[in-house]
Amino acid sequence: MEWQRILRRRRLARIGDLVLDDVTCVGGSARWSPVEPDEGWAVVLVRAGAFRREADGRAAFLDPSRGYLSREGTEERFAFTAGGGQRCTVIGLTAELYDAHALAAASDWLLAPPTRFDLRHRSLLAATTRGVDGFEAAERVLRLLGSLGPAPEAAASRRPATREAHGRLVASVQEALATEHLSAGLDELAARVGASAHHLSRVFRQVTGRTLTDYRNELRVRRVLQDLSEGCTAGLSTLAAAYGFADQAHLCRVVKQYAGRTPSELRRELSMNLQAGATLDGRP
Repeated sequence: MEWQRILRRRRLARIGDLVLDDVTCVGGSARWSPVEPDEGWAVVLVRAGAFRREADGRAAFLDPSRGYLSREGTEERFAFTAGGGQRCTVIGLTAELYDAHALAAASDWLLAPPTRFDLRHRSLLAATTRGVDGFEAAERVLRLLGSLGPAPEAAASRRPATREAHGRLVASVQEALATEHLSAGLDELAARVGASAHHLSRVFRQVTGRTLTDYRNELRVRRVLQDLSEGCTAGLSTLAAAYGFADQAHLCRVVKQYAGRTPSELRRELSMNLQAGATLDGRP
């Protein structure tokens, strides 16, 4: 009987040269598949089911506590000893991004990420399912990938020249966000300040102690609050588009997270405050 499996792939996000896919395997066999070359560069994280993979002369059992690095051209084969229903997250990369995250330097293709990593991974999937803008999705993916590679050298960050360069980079991106670039994607913003998205995200957090997404969200919420306090009558979907939110629901979640109330509640509250202020100002 011919060995056969069917891969069902659902695209969760495309972020520049990155893709985030949900892949389900149907079929397969406990016998080894034919040896074939790997077709791309990726990080594959197992979420459900189990299977075996053989590559570079090594066979390993993969379950939801494991994952593997996919390298283009690597000879590989699979065996589905635990039956079907395997489900994986596949972060597809270019060769350049693979190198940038130091994944090419890994001595082994097998991954055994800790539970905290898996929590960040599943949180990323939940966020893309709920609906987040591409900027946040990109930074979440980059942070996830960054935690797989070697930690940056602490000594390098202590050099005065490095600190100054990092400070200038952070200031430049803060200026860009302050001058009507809140709706720009992470790749676009990084290109504007002359850095890679990976480097920008890492340096911003290193210098400020917060993620670029967190900083940008706070700026966006304050712009929304300013519009509401000025009596802006635009619908929430219009505001969401103006400030780069994925949609109206995304805007509402982020505003409530940062301000503690929904945009509709804030519109009423800030509008009443303005009316009260006008009454007081009008008294003789």
